[in-house]
Amino acid sequence: MLPLLNNAQLQVYNDIRSAEETQQQVLIFVYGHGGTGKTFLWNTLLAYFRSRGKIALAVAASGIASLLLPSGRTAHSRFNIPIDFSEKTACNIRKHTMLAELLKQTSIIIWDEAPMSDRRCFECLDRSLKDILDCEAKTFGGMSMLLGGDFRQTLPVSPKSTPSEIVSLTLPNSYLWPYFKLCKLSANMRLKDSSMSSKIELNASDFATWLVQVGDGRIGNMDTVDRINTKWIEIPKSLLIPPSENGLDSLINFVYGDIFQTNVSTSMLSGRAIVCPKNETIQHINDIVMRKIPGVSKIYESADSIEFNGKQTTEVNTFYPLEYLNGLTFPSIPAHSLLLKINTPIMLIRNINQKEGLCNGTRLMVSQLLSNVIEASIITGTSIGKKVFLPRIRFIHKAPDIPFTFIRKQFPVNVCYGMTINKSQGQSLTRIGIYLPEPVFTHGQLYVALSRATSPEAVKILMHSDDKTTNNITKNVVFKDFLQKINNSEM
Repeated sequence: MLPLLNNAQLQVYNDIRSAEETQQQVLIFVYGHGGTGKTFLWNTLLAYFRSRGKIALAVAASGIASLLLPSGRTAHSRFNIPIDFSEKTACNIRKHTMLAELLKQTSIIIWDEAPMSDRRCFECLDRSLKDILDCEAKTFGGMSMLLGGDFRQTLPVSPKSTPSEIVSLTLPNSYLWPYFKLCKLSANMRLKDSSMSSKIELNASDFATWLVQVGDGRIGNMDTVDRINTKWIEIPKSLLIPPSENGLDSLINFVYGDIFQTNVSTSMLSGRAIVCPKNETIQHINDIVMRKIPGVSKIYESADSIEFNGKQTTEVNTFYPLEYLNGLTFPSIPAHSLLLKINTPIMLIRNINQKEGLCNGTRLMVSQLLSNVIEASIITGTSIGKKVFLPRIRFIHKAPDIPFTFIRKQFPVNVCYGMTINKSQGQSLTRIGIYLPEPVFTHGQLYVALSRATSPEAVKILMHSDDKTTNNITKNVVFKDFLQKINNSEM
């Protein structure tokens, strides 16, 4: 792997190797847009440390990203970071436990997709490592940290928050940021392919340049409502599917058309997806594709119930009948009726067993539909091809807008011919369709969708517009002041 590193990657590798040999702490943030080889650099460094008998912990902000790293885990599960935290919260790690002893023997922590994590996650870990390693004087207790990601991509999720509130939760607004050396990767390795035809209207080099301009918000016309963060940009015609009554069918056929009549394999499904901003649209796409796919379907229905103050009473059934409960839908909870077919791609929506590659975001292909379990093969991450059995589990939803605790027992999966743009972050796709019935709504979404492609001819975009003269124009949301601040701090 070492000879394949470019100069920028090699500089980071040498800095970390030198620090390890001299027993010095190193704090580095690797900043690079999608496809610049960050994951390859992580894997190279993990191989270096582990080949020397050293412990290197690989974590990521999301389950999808963690699956791309050998023995990767989500940061929350690895360090027991609480879901609800304050400015003084620490990780739930006690001294003299197995996890504490593991951290004492760890040489470096590699944290991928760090911009997606709330800054308080890093601050929690900082406080905990100072305590566990008995070193209050040094940041992270003297532990070496290698963080990476792209601030052009989506930032920490904060429901019903303003742009300034979202930006305040990012790592550059933490007291830890000044301690990190910022290193930049710029060469797009994902699009680097000398065999590409020069006749392509938008070649790989132009596409890579255009992608960065989209991510930085440097192109387009200012939006009249939000002149600071929003621009309307023109999409190259070579990437567009003309809007029509059959436009969505054309997009589906571009991504999945050749699998409708053939025997589907895990390799055929793993690199394909349709992405769009919202879950409601994804459900519509999945329903359309399921009708096109041949085969016998099986419907799994959930068992729903509710509790008041931890108790079930007979009066509950009178006020909230079962039919009403079956019709309820909540984020991150599967629907009451789950329709599946053999060879259908599905995505896990809960962490089940991260060591086996089964975490929130894992994609699988159904191989058997049994009465009480679903047999499937993993098609993403480091456990591709492994067969697993998925059981029903309990989903519990508590919210201030409903007067009861909702409980649903159902398989923790959704059909996954389509996924949200946020879910796709961290993946490389060989064929991707971007469906925009309405524009993106937050920082980095358009850039994330476009940068999933491994080549410019692997992506097609379908947009809807009432005005035929603007059917190639879409919204791009970028927090430019935030990005400018980071670029000014580059070293």
